Amino acid sequence: MLFITLLLAMVLLAATALVIQNARIAVSDETEATVSLAAALLGRTLPRHTDSNNLLRQFTPGEQLRHLCLRLILPRTPAPTCSDTTPPGTPAWFSALTRPEQAAETVLDIEGQPGRILIHADPADEIAEAWRDVRGLLVLILLFYAVSLAAVFRSLGRITRPVETIGAALAGVEHGEFERRLPAFDMPEFDRLAARFNLMVATLERTRDENQRLHRHSLRIQETERQRLARELHDELGQSLTAIRADVGGILAREDSLPADVAESARAISDVAGRIYDQARSMMRRLRPPGLDELGLAPALEETVAGWQRQNPDITYHLTPASDLSGLDPEIAIHVFRIVQEALTNAHRHASPETIRIRLAGEAEQVTATIEDDGDGFDPARMSTGVGISGMRERAELLGGQLQIDSRPGRGTRVHASLPRTPPKNREVFPLSD
Repeated sequence: MLFITLLLAMVLLAATALVIQNARIAVSDETEATVSLAAALLGRTLPRHTDSNNLLRQFTPGEQLRHLCLRLILPRTPAPTCSDTTPPGTPAWFSALTRPEQAAETVLDIEGQPGRILIHADPADEIAEAWRDVRGLLVLILLFYAVSLAAVFRSLGRITRPVETIGAALAGVEHGEFERRLPAFDMPEFDRLAARFNLMVATLERTRDENQRLHRHSLRIQETERQRLARELHDELGQSLTAIRADVGGILAREDSLPADVAESARAISDVAGRIYDQARSMMRRLRPPGLDELGLAPALEETVAGWQRQNPDITYHLTPASDLSGLDPEIAIHVFRIVQEALTNAHRHASPETIRIRLAGEAEQVTATIEDDGDGFDPARMSTGVGISGMRERAELLGGQLQIDSRPGRGTRVHASLPRTPPKNREVFPLSD
């Protein structure tokens, strides 16, 4: 826009300069022609005049004709001068630009006469006439500039408005707003572009929905498999280990009648079975939080945090459960639990914290979980997103929630997740069991 405005202004200045230059040439030509004509007429008239000497004396220093200044130059007298007059009704800038640098004048010698005549052209009247001729043209040029500028701005505005609309829509698509659609445009080129854009985002929206559906299905399978494995560990492996320890207990009950090496082997089997059972319980807690289905989210997190505390006695844990988590959908609860679980795992694995704080907050429409640590921290702009962070973010977004991660090197990390209390009705989320 600025370039076009400057271009039109340059055209306006060039046209104005051309008009003024032509007016200046016209004024110069007219004054020179006037001097030449006056000299020719006086040269032929004065010698034939019966009383030329008396006629010469009529050109007194105080008289000045239109377009001309005539002065009588007598011997042994100071030479008279002519001064140019001010053009009537003419701007000073126009007069200065069109006035000839050297005024046209000549000195006429009259044969047989004692004096001479100074013929000096006064351009004032010519400049005034040129201004009357030019001002209309200058007004027309200025009007043409204003109309052209308005037309250009209107045309560019008609073009740039669709471009801005398309740019805003592209920015929205860049941020995942695939529901955006472009309106119909007056210009057929933009209208065809809008139609192709709408087709593209509709395809992207269908692809995104399909990917989300497949992702939710994979999470459903994953969670179902975790639940099945936890049940198998509890029902099969747990019972088998319990039976082994019971048999060992029966053997050790007759320890006095057994060889020493048999009793020692029985105690070793009992110890190994106990360690396997502890590992199995730890795996079951990771696969399926104990008490989540029966007691709710807060007790399940308390049990998990207590387990972390037993494994990491040098770290201080603070859990602040929400005062009101009643009515929280079980599907939301498992997602909140998984996000907290992953955040704790990342903190222990990468941050070397001394204190970890977990806060839950229940509101009318959503539940939030905040996990903060005072560990090493990191620069989010320089660190690639890992699988854990991606998983937490995908869990939140699949349910219509959000995940924010704030961290600075040496200042710890803050993970904040907000999810709706109930799953969106238009989204498929995996159930807790088949």
